[in-house]
Amino acid sequence: MKLEFYYYNCSPEYINTIDPDLHAEIVAIINLLPKRQKQSEINADLFWLLTNKNWYYDTVPQGYSRKPQEEFQIQRSLQEIREWNDRSLCTTSSTLDTRWHADFAKTFDGLKLVQIEAQFGKVEAMFKDFFGFRIAYAERRLSLGIMIVLSDPMSYFAHRKSAIGGMASFHVAKDTLNVIGLDCPIWLVGVTP
Repeated sequence: MKLEFYYYNCSPEYINTIDPDLHAEIVAIINLLPKRQKQSEINADLFWLLTNKNWYYDTVPQGYSRKPQEEFQIQRSLQEIREWNDRSLCTTSSTLDTRWHADFAKTFDGLKLVQIEAQFGKVEAMFKDFFGFRIAYAERRLSLGIMIVLSDPMSYFAHRKSAIGGMASFHVAKDTLNVIGLDCPIWLVGVTP
């Protein structure tokens, strides 16, 4: 897996002040992702890999398999994951009635909230995710937002060219961040198989 990074209002050093292993943990998880034919399969893989590292989740992704891929060597069952999940950490706002949630969230030292959005869908959804980070940051709840996107959806899903028009991508996300001028720290991760 080839990864590219863009640090918006943050740096690897800042990320490591949240937790010394956070940067390496995210990179290691993403590096375990195998190439998949469908977006839903990528979401399911991320679900298993992140929850295995104690990241809380908003919803079980569509198309997930009831058991993780054997190559991940995950021993937890879906029932175990559901029992310890704290979905409230994924909430975008504690003051607005938006009903927005990040895909995954985790706190460090009980105070530093990090939320993850895995956006393998349309650009419009990516905008919503960025503003979700902004809202949580404005409420002084969010320390870091992590956005995971494909670097080049056209090459990743070359077999489905008609279905990928308008998908979020690393360069569109990076350019968008620089134009909309958010004040929150966002770590953008682009994924290429």
